Amino acid sequence: MPIERLHVKNLKHFPEINIRFNEGFNFITGPNGCGKTSVLAAIAHSMHWNGKYSRHKEDSEYWIDINEAGKNYRWGLGPGFIKSVSYRNDQIRIYTTPPSEDGRESKHVHDALSTFKLPPLIIGAQRKIAYKNLSGVIKEKSIQESREAYCTTGVSSLYNEHEREVKQWLVNRYFMVDKPWAKEEKQNWEHLMNSLPKIGPFSSEFGYVETGRDLEPIFTIYDKACFLEELSSGFQAVLYIIIAIFEWVESCLPEGERIVSQASGTVVIDELDNHLHPEWQLTVRQGIETLFPNMQFIVTTHSPHLLASAKENEIILLPSSYPDEKYDFQPSEKAYSGWSTDLILTDLMGVESLDNKDYEKLVRACYDSIRENNLAALKDNYARLEFISHPGDEVLIVLKTRIAGMEARADD
Repeated sequence: MPIERLHVKNLKHFPEINIRFNEGFNFITGPNGCGKTSVLAAIAHSMHWNGKYSRHKEDSEYWIDINEAGKNYRWGLGPGFIKSVSYRNDQIRIYTTPPSEDGRESKHVHDALSTFKLPPLIIGAQRKIAYKNLSGVIKEKSIQESREAYCTTGVSSLYNEHEREVKQWLVNRYFMVDKPWAKEEKQNWEHLMNSLPKIGPFSSEFGYVETGRDLEPIFTIYDKACFLEELSSGFQAVLYIIIAIFEWVESCLPEGERIVSQASGTVVIDELDNHLHPEWQLTVRQGIETLFPNMQFIVTTHSPHLLASAKENEIILLPSSYPDEKYDFQPSEKAYSGWSTDLILTDLMGVESLDNKDYEKLVRACYDSIRENNLAALKDNYARLEFISHPGDEVLIVLKTRIAGMEARADD
C-alpha cells in the first residue's frame, strides 16, 4: 500500500505543494527550515484530524493518494474543513472529502479509520528506549483497535508524545513464539534474529541473547552482553525502528498475511540518521531494505552519508523557502554516491558555511599565491595547509608539485 502522492495546501508555511513518491526509499532533504518534518506531519494529518501540532489556515487542505490491493484511494481533508484557527487549538468545522479524481475513490479522515488495512507507520526523531520494569506478558490489541490506534496517533508519534512498547513486544514474542498457534510470529522472530547482525555497523556482531526470569532482554554488541536500555543511542534508535515495524505488521494484518519479509506498507521516519555513526549511516539503508524488501520508506535526513547511500529516484530535494503559489516535487533521477560529503552538503542541503573552513581558505590562498607567482607566500600557505590536512590529500600533492616547478624556474 504505497503512498503515491501527497497534496498539501496552506498548512504551516507551505503554499500548495504536491509530492510524488516512489515505491521504495524516499529521502526528503534540504536546508534547515525547508519543511521536511512538516511533510511527514501532513501525511499523518491525512490519516486523522489533529489541530494541536500544525498551524492551519482558513483554506487548509491535504490528502494522500494510495493504492491498496489494486484499488486507488484518496484520504484526507478537502477545502472548507476548518472552523477556526488558533495556535495549537485549531477547530474542525466538518469532515470534508477531498476532491475526486477519475479512477480514485475519495474518503475523508474519519472514513479512513475504518478502511485502512495497514495504515502508514509514523516514527518520530527521538528513539530512546527508556527503562521500564515489566510484570509479565500482556494481551495485545485486536486488529481493528490496532489499525485505529496507528491512524489516530500518527501525528503524536511524529512528535514523540506516543510511547512505543519495544520492551513489551520483545518479552511477549519471546514467550509466544514456541506456541503452536504462533507460526507467523515464530517465522518473523527468526527473521529478526538472523537479521540483527546484518543491520548493525561493520564488525559489531549485534545480536539478541535471551530474556531472563526478570523479563530483561539481553543483547550483545562487539562481543559484550548488555541489557536493552544499556545499548548505545545508535543501536537503540535502529532497534526501535525495526521492532516498531514488526509490531505494526503483526498487529494490523490478519492471520496468513503477517510475514514481515513479505508484507508491504508505508513507513515514515523523521531523521533516520539520528544517533548513527557516519559509517552506519552509509549502510543502514541497505540493512533496512534487506529486512523489509517490500516496504515503502519516506524518511527525512540531514546526513550527506545517508544521501550518498541513496539510489536513483530516491532523493526529494526541498527549497529553503516557498515564494511561489505552487510547487511540484518528485524524486531526482540522479544518484549521489560519487559526490563528496562537502558537495552534498553545499549543493543539496544548502550549507554555505563550508566556504569559511580553514581548509578552504588555505587552498584558495595557495592558488592565489600561484596566480601572483609569489613563491614565499605559497610555501607559507602550503605549510599551514599541510599541518591541518590528511597526509594523503591529493590537493597537497598537486601543490607540492607546483612549488617544485616554481622553485626550478627561480633557480634558472
